[in-house]
Amino acid sequence: MKQPITLLVCQGTGCISSRSDAVYEAFQREIAALGIENVKVDFTGCHGFCEQGPNVVIEPEGIFYTHVQVDDVPEIVNSHLRSGIPVERLFYQDPLTGKRIANYSEINFYAKQQRVILHNCGHINPESIEDYIASGGFRALR
Repeated sequence: MKQPITLLVCQGTGCISSRSDAVYEAFQREIAALGIENVKVDFTGCHGFCEQGPNVVIEPEGIFYTHVQVDDVPEIVNSHLRSGIPVERLFYQDPLTGKRIANYSEINFYAKQQRVILHNCGHINPESIEDYIASGGFRALR
């Protein structure tokens, strides 16, 4: 059995203004049409990198796709999710070096951040109490 994959589409206001809602729906349609069972499509709050949106993260790998459009969805699904080959042209491109960076933890913008209050932001569905509890929410009440 393949490891479960979670595809997280940013639904912060910056990404929504770049049509991330349509990207989210396109991923749902494409994955359902192909009958892919080990992939959960979900949305998150803002990743904090609005200028690169719409942003899509694929977990557990931490692959960070930027500027994702509806037309990119079939390529991501077929290349990355079905064949295991990430779509490099959608990786973040460092403006100083020109290097493509696959994992968001290696991007300078994120690398030095230590999120305390917002540590789940961009990683869980902000409308899901189940996601919040699974990530340790309410643990102080025990």
